[in-house]
Amino acid sequence: MLKNITYIFLFSLLCNHIHGQICVGDPGILEWKVWNGLYDDDISDFTVLQSYPSRPDTTKSLFKLKGPNNYNDLYGALVEGFIKVDTTTTAIFNITANRYGQFYLSTDDNPDNASLLIYNPSQVNQEEHDIFPEQTSAPIVLTAGQYYYFKVVHVEGYGGDHFNIWWKTHLVDANNWNVITAAYLYGIGCEDPPCPEPGTSCDDGDPTTINDIEDGHCNCFGEETTTNTCIGEKSKVLAYRYEGISGGSLNDLYEATNFPGSPSFSEEYEYFGRRSTNELVDVGHAMQAYLTVPASGLYKFNVTGDDNTILFLSSDESPDNRQAHQCFVSGWSYMTEHDKYIWQSTSNIFLEKGKYYYIEINQKDGGGSEHFSAFWQTPFTEPGEWKRIPAIYFNDYDCEIACIPQGTLCDDGDPFTNNDMYDANCDCVGTPCTGPDCDSPLANYVPFEKCGLTEQLDDNPDNNWLSCQTSANPNPLRGVGHWMEFDLGERHELYETQFWNYNVAGATQQGMEVISVDYSIDGNTWTELEIFNLPLAAGGSGYTGTSGPNFNGIYARYVLITSLDGGGGCRGLGKVAFNAVICPFQGTLCDDGNENTFNDQYNNNCECTGSAFDENDCGEMMVMLGDTILTTSKYSAIEDVMSLSTIAPDNRVSFVGGKSVVLDVGFETDGQTVFQAVIDSCEEQSGNQNLFTREETLIQKRLENKLLEQNTLTITQINENEVMVSYYIKSPGEAQLEIYDIMGNRKYRLVDHEFKNKGLFHKRFPLSRFDAGNYQVILKSKEDSANRMLNVSN
Repeated sequence: MLKNITYIFLFSLLCNHIHGQICVGDPGILEWKVWNGLYDDDISDFTVLQSYPSRPDTTKSLFKLKGPNNYNDLYGALVEGFIKVDTTTTAIFNITANRYGQFYLSTDDNPDNASLLIYNPSQVNQEEHDIFPEQTSAPIVLTAGQYYYFKVVHVEGYGGDHFNIWWKTHLVDANNWNVITAAYLYGIGCEDPPCPEPGTSCDDGDPTTINDIEDGHCNCFGEETTTNTCIGEKSKVLAYRYEGISGGSLNDLYEATNFPGSPSFSEEYEYFGRRSTNELVDVGHAMQAYLTVPASGLYKFNVTGDDNTILFLSSDESPDNRQAHQCFVSGWSYMTEHDKYIWQSTSNIFLEKGKYYYIEINQKDGGGSEHFSAFWQTPFTEPGEWKRIPAIYFNDYDCEIACIPQGTLCDDGDPFTNNDMYDANCDCVGTPCTGPDCDSPLANYVPFEKCGLTEQLDDNPDNNWLSCQTSANPNPLRGVGHWMEFDLGERHELYETQFWNYNVAGATQQGMEVISVDYSIDGNTWTELEIFNLPLAAGGSGYTGTSGPNFNGIYARYVLITSLDGGGGCRGLGKVAFNAVICPFQGTLCDDGNENTFNDQYNNNCECTGSAFDENDCGEMMVMLGDTILTTSKYSAIEDVMSLSTIAPDNRVSFVGGKSVVLDVGFETDGQTVFQAVIDSCEEQSGNQNLFTREETLIQKRLENKLLEQNTLTITQINENEVMVSYYIKSPGEAQLEIYDIMGNRKYRLVDHEFKNKGLFHKRFPLSRFDAGNYQVILKSKEDSANRMLNVSN
């Protein structure tokens, strides 16, 4: 018994054990933990990371409750520790942060007793203490000698970023805000050692599994050996995007001709889902994979999306059983809005370690945000907390019919190939480099564009700019001081910036720390973009600078950088780079590089475009040209263009009529003239729409002749690599459209138990996924079926 008591006593002396695996650590030193690559700048999007809070991407020491300025974009940070005062005091706490910050404080040294004390609902500058009432706490009594656990959670979106925790106390200054310093802070000690990195090889103890790896949560798991050829590459999740489909309903996606066979684009993701970009409209997505879990137990699943989004989870590896478990967003939700609809989550599902489970997600966006994500609650993460599902738990689904159009750019993963693009076999391939140095990384080196962004700056004074004499600022509101004006030569559309502060060794304190960024079209009238805090440089070679303010597409020719730092002396910068697109004013003449256009000029989207000689502008109903001389131009009409004019030598003229072009007696050209006559109807019909019309007309005619008494199925070759299946449903009900090989094995499913109204429908798909041979295309519906033979040749 004495031995046991002595052991406990020594442990408390060495560790000051507080709570579970957390105890008081070193005085005056805190650890700033950072997670990069957030989907959004919301705190809820930070905490859904499965690596939070145990496995940060990077760490850094802090010596006061103040984070680094302008560290990065889309990151989350966590700081934990203890506050202790030697004299009992009453303190008021305050937070300033950009974008969002939260400060939790416990009533003692136990983290379980911590609660949210203060936060900022939106971004505030570093010393804006009273923008929101939630920033400031009520007075709190801190007892001498007592450790108080605290936690800071900080999330940054884009642009400048910072966080500061301030207090007012008679120990420092009862009337003014001061950042809490090292004298009152203690770090965290006695933490468990971190789990092995995800992907680390291990042995799960099961001789029947292969490819055993760590998942980053101290789970070692492998895969069952299988003969299922649809189970593809490990740790890969691929999403297919289908463009040009209007509406926000999943039915709009399912009824689209190009779904699922002919997607517009594919992209590999780190999680089973896609972040929001607000860049896409009228698109749908589909993801298919196999899920393996690292521990047997109960799992729950949740889905979010904008707009309609559905998650399927099979009871095994068969897609036929995918409807065993489902969850659904019937309208739209925010990225981490888990409980907007009662059917967004499944109940508890028992999953077995090492087994394969087919999983699928479909999403349809009509406009606005176009995100979708799958989440889970697991036996090895915090109870009740939804977490994004990382790619490490998935295998790619290799039996999809989808094939990206030939010629679409991609990345084949080989650094020694160039011009990577999809070929006719749906494979991403590049052109191998040639020459004696092809085994050297230099063979794949691509030089920077002349005006491209370079990433480093050395510490040579000749490569830095320094102002030691103040002068009148071009913006009168800025007075006299140190400034730098950039004249970009023409109006530009401006986006991201990169700043390198003054980087001369031993003199970095002469850099600018607080700057104003103004912009102007004419150099006389200025508009403020932002007041920005710029970190000092390190003073060594290889300095990579920091992300500056984002202009977000503002038009400007002049940019003005002004130092707002107080005091005398010199101020300087190393370099500033702008991500910009030249954007002359609308109507400025240009050359779009296309010899088949004329009257080239910039539009309001900064694009140099001309009017095509052979396209109908559909403006005038009729154009009649008399006995006159014509120079380079185009004359178009909804119906008829008639002329008896003469075309001047060395000019190009086109007549474009919706119905006719009539050249009357007297019309003349000579050998040096380029003339063309074109019929271009003003009725908007695509080739595919014409094809549908012919199919619909045929079936409608058969209906009228009472020849169609059952479901009809036709197959039309669109081009050498694409087929259109058109099918008619005579009675509303559930329908299936599937493709089988000659042995009766189902190869692909085009329509999966979907409700169809009476009418004509179409599905388009590529032949690249098929081996040469004969296949059966089979339509099954409520009352009838139909089939057609599909022959595929090499």
